[in-house]
Amino acid sequence: MINRYSHTAIVTAEPNGRWEHGEWIEREPNEITIKGQYFPSNSGNQLKYKADGKEFTVKGEFSTKHKKIDHATHIRIGSIGLDAKIESWEQFQTHSVIYI
Repeated sequence: MINRYSHTAIVTAEPNGRWEHGEWIEREPNEITIKGQYFPSNSGNQLKYKADGKEFTVKGEFSTKHKKIDHATHIRIGSIGLDAKIESWEQFQTHSVIYI
């Protein structure tokens, strides 16, 4: 059986600003700590599509029980030295997967 190690990741969410009394108010980025497992891509040949239909190459996956966070843009996993842009975050019934 394969050993799977749990990692703690910090996800940065950058919510959109909002209009308030005729002025655009920027919102500060939030950092959320989540736990899960990281799986690097074996070949770098796996292609996936984003919700907007754009294609991207999967470099790794972070699987977690945390629900999808809207406007999440970045993930850091200090224990393995990963600091990457989130390409896509897919929600399933029992878990979610962050594609890097």
